[in-house]
Amino acid sequence: MSRRPNRIAAVAVTAIAAAVAGLIALSVVVAPTGCASNCRTNCPTVSVYIGNFDNVQLFISDIAVEGPACPSASGVYCVGDNNVTTNCTHFTITGVGPGFCDVTIFFADRPAEVVHTQFGPPVQQGCCTGYSIVGDSVFVVPDNPDAAIGGLDGASDQVTVVVDGGTSDGNDADGETTDAGPDGADGN
Repeated sequence: MSRRPNRIAAVAVTAIAAAVAGLIALSVVVAPTGCASNCRTNCPTVSVYIGNFDNVQLFISDIAVEGPACPSASGVYCVGDNNVTTNCTHFTITGVGPGFCDVTIFFADRPAEVVHTQFGPPVQQGCCTGYSIVGDSVFVVPDNPDAAIGGLDGASDQVTVVVDGGTSDGNDADGETTDAGPDGADGN
């Protein structure tokens, strides 16, 4: 009996094994893993949005940040639609660590307001990076300068209107709180 069919079978099995090993090696080289893959496609939001959804020009004269979770003040700036019709419609705050970041927005057409943001522990999902947001992650600056900044659902207790020539102690001269209430009214 000839051993030739056994050799052909052995060569075929070896060739198939080599092809499978090559495909496995190729998939390891070609298919990205870890943070180079698509593992960041489902990450939680780590930046707080403050702005207007209607592409309305906001008359912001300055933005100041204070707190341990704040990015550097030079990294916070208002952007629009690439200066086509607006140059300031919104900005974002991304926490650099856990803690608070008070964002004071100085307007030319209304009183200054402070948005109190809070960031929690690092995101622990896949290879996502950043710090979790505690509280609202979207704050809407209304077109009407008589209305205060609010959350997506309306008024937010994370916003304080600055009164009395620049103090942001949360109380006006009558002792009333100045947290933004419905339609920008006092919280009382």
